Amino acid sequence: MREQTVVTLREALLNEVLKPGDKLAERKLAEQTGVSRTSIREALSQLESEGLVTRIAGKGMFVTRLSEQEIRQIYEARAILESAMTRMFVERASLGQMDELAARISEAGKTDTAELARQHAEKLDAVWEIIMQGAGNDITRQMTFLLRARVTYLRTITTRVASAERRRNTMALLNGIFDALRARDADLAEKLTREYVERSAAFALSLLRDSGQKPKSSPRKQKIDK
Repeated sequence: MREQTVVTLREALLNEVLKPGDKLAERKLAEQTGVSRTSIREALSQLESEGLVTRIAGKGMFVTRLSEQEIRQIYEARAILESAMTRMFVERASLGQMDELAARISEAGKTDTAELARQHAEKLDAVWEIIMQGAGNDITRQMTFLLRARVTYLRTITTRVASAERRRNTMALLNGIFDALRARDADLAEKLTREYVERSAAFALSLLRDSGQKPKSSPRKQKIDK
């Protein structure tokens, strides 16, 4: 029950049913989801560890509102970790993992639309999961996992507002990374991965500044799906 509640609330956060800055009242969430307040409390604790919700002393729990500094730091960490993983992938990945990566990138391309932004973010998570597996470094993988929920959130909201041309260019860059990996060119793969992450960072930060707080997206229904 706890794990299912975590999934339910995480989806509500990623789909912006629960928006940045919203206060999260245990009783109200329990009524909306049909689970106990204990399950809600445990789920919020898990989401707090993922950085999706924030506890403010004396006030309660709130949906995290990422600042410009926090967004920049998330992408800086991604650039370091993901570029290192691509280099390790070149050195250690099996042919089977290379084939699996090609399939995952193809699947990501099929969901690269504003309407499928949430699914596209999941498919990109799957791409980097294969790269992490091929890199063969469990410590780096654990470090990346700490960022995963916030990375998925940023991927989702930026995909929703990105132009079709920008999305095509992003997929072209991702395919370029794959070509470098398949050619076992570690230097090029690392370089393109940094460019990929830095390009995403610039876009996310520009949206934040333009909106005055966070990237805007289409209105979501105020309902938490169980």
